[in-house]
Amino acid sequence: MNYRKCTGMQDTEDAEVQFKCLGDWYVGKNHYFAVVNSRESRIEEKYRCFLANRDDDVFLSVSITAECNTLRSPQEGPERLRLFPVKTEVVPAKCTLPQNFTGIWVNTANFDAEVSINATFMIEKWRPDTGRVKQEVYVCQERRGTRFVMARLGINGCQKDFVCYDFVSRHHNIIRYRKGQPMIIDTFATVCAWNMFNDDEEWKYDLMIAKNPISIKCPIAGKFRFQQSGDIHFETRIRGGVTQMPRPNVYCKENISDFSVCDADKKIIEIDSNYCISVDHFGRPVDIYSEPDYKMQCIGFWKENLKSYLITYDPLDAYSKYRCWVYQRADLNVILMSLSVGAFCHIKQDVRSGFSAEGAQIALSMSEYEREHDDCPMYFDDGSNPYIEVVDQVTVLKATSGAHLMNQSTTITLIFVSFVFHTKILFSIL
Repeated sequence: MNYRKCTGMQDTEDAEVQFKCLGDWYVGKNHYFAVVNSRESRIEEKYRCFLANRDDDVFLSVSITAECNTLRSPQEGPERLRLFPVKTEVVPAKCTLPQNFTGIWVNTANFDAEVSINATFMIEKWRPDTGRVKQEVYVCQERRGTRFVMARLGINGCQKDFVCYDFVSRHHNIIRYRKGQPMIIDTFATVCAWNMFNDDEEWKYDLMIAKNPISIKCPIAGKFRFQQSGDIHFETRIRGGVTQMPRPNVYCKENISDFSVCDADKKIIEIDSNYCISVDHFGRPVDIYSEPDYKMQCIGFWKENLKSYLITYDPLDAYSKYRCWVYQRADLNVILMSLSVGAFCHIKQDVRSGFSAEGAQIALSMSEYEREHDDCPMYFDDGSNPYIEVVDQVTVLKATSGAHLMNQSTTITLIFVSFVFHTKILFSIL
């Protein structure tokens, strides 16, 4: 331990102290170890006791005598040390990551860690259930196809190792990847060998989700009534806590649980657990003041292991802003969905999962019920090709009739609106 003289304090000086460990023991999570100063001749100054904790790698308390009973915790002792890890080794980058990976991401496979990705490195920070914030730095060393050898620089020790990442090309706000076992050597054939990855019979890619996602068109659209089953049901609530103005009482003949994706861009999922579907004599909804209980933005979807996955984002969700859905079209107008407990997509979760043992909290069985004036057609995309740009393509064909057929010219306009799974043809005669 190298001590430095403090400015303005005469009783301090530059000095070096060397301790040799005599032994250690644990009391719960407290780690005690006794040391001896081999350069000290005075017995009362020769022996010291240190106290650390398995959940606290920042503070360390030291006794000023040979006794350990004066140390109560790493932050309570006669002498307290605050440790700042310093990585002296610099590893230069030798390759680059995909350009569209740059940004800040959330790693759902590691305590929702924050991952900052640059052209050549990744910095991952996370807070485990016990202990303080941890950080690891990954530097790109070699790339072949979708596999990258990354040098890992941790904060617990001076040793570096090498890890292989197998990335899937980014789509929407999602990066899917697999992470291999850490190795002490950097040979690509060894670090990125296929047997270094998870070899379980059932496996799936882990996810990194954009921290500030951009909404996309949902793979499901339309109005559905649903039945729910599982551990945690959707409940009636007021988003934001209070309404902006008093709501009038509306007599409703029938209430249902409603799942709707009906906004102009089909990017928002609205869920109302107690929705009034009654209409007036014109066929229009009588309840125009109620607001949905939940609003979720669609930020990514894909198909993997014959399962269709959807990631949604809700900034008001107190437990997890990101949620994973598994969805499937069971019939012409019937869709099954399952909502995860958190942001992680469990390997056992399927469309009928509604319990925590399968990583889910609720399962929905939905059937379409569009009313006359809803103007909310059904739409479905199973996510087989998440890279295709889903846009509405409009083709206008104009034809003018001959004068010998009509006294005045008649223009017939055919508008074809193409979607992924259905086509609308609108005819207008002007």
